[in-house]
Amino acid sequence: MSLFDNLFAPKIKSRNELLSLIKEAAQDGIFDIDGLPFIDAVLQFGDMRVKDVLLPRHEVDFIDVDATNDEIIKIIQETRHSRFPVVEGNLNEIVGVFHSKDIVNYLIEPDSFKLIDFCRKAFFVPELKPLDSLLYEMRLQQIHLAIVVDEFTNVIGIVTLEMIIEQIIGEIDDEHDLANDEHVVLEISPNVYRIKGFCSLEQLREKVGITWRDDNVETIGGYIIKKLGKIPVIAEQITVNGVLIEILHADSKKINSVIIRL
Repeated sequence: MSLFDNLFAPKIKSRNELLSLIKEAAQDGIFDIDGLPFIDAVLQFGDMRVKDVLLPRHEVDFIDVDATNDEIIKIIQETRHSRFPVVEGNLNEIVGVFHSKDIVNYLIEPDSFKLIDFCRKAFFVPELKPLDSLLYEMRLQQIHLAIVVDEFTNVIGIVTLEMIIEQIIGEIDDEHDLANDEHVVLEISPNVYRIKGFCSLEQLREKVGITWRDDNVETIGGYIIKKLGKIPVIAEQITVNGVLIEILHADSKKINSVIIRL
């Protein structure tokens, strides 16, 4: 079972349980930390509310229910998001959530494709909901995007599962990357490596023995993205050239770190 399977399993119901699991991950070497800064970050996460991490309304990319198929495809291509709120006129009138992967239905039957037919039910959460509680609920219900509303039920933004995870892992990676550049490749157990996305293919060959070559990319992150044709999401497990890879941290532009199992 992966780190993410343990960390976000439905049985985790309290901050103490979450903290305990992350401490174990730190002790196993999955995180390059000295202890206290990491613990502080987790404790701060436990005190956070949804409003502290949401993407504000004016930055939300959405699709109008009456958008043409060409407009839908253009939005997907330009933003590269996996999910979009679907609205009727404005963000206070959300009719559902559209998954980008469902655009394949348009490619199969373009004449009969209707956006509304492929909308999933939207998941609404209050802005003052504790973030750790939302994490548990989203994981339990397998929800990746939530619509955030204020006390008057006005939509004020969205929050995604990836955004919540970044509060635990992403900020910690950022905090320690500069101080630990010498740990670009870290063997955390036999044949299991934590590798930063900017690790060069030459370093990968020297330290791990993986001989990936490409004249157009220099880093492991770039190599994985080129092979997949997309930027994978946090916790995604993939196989590249027969090597099992788990995405530890990524954002909309790059892969920051991965776990490789040989």
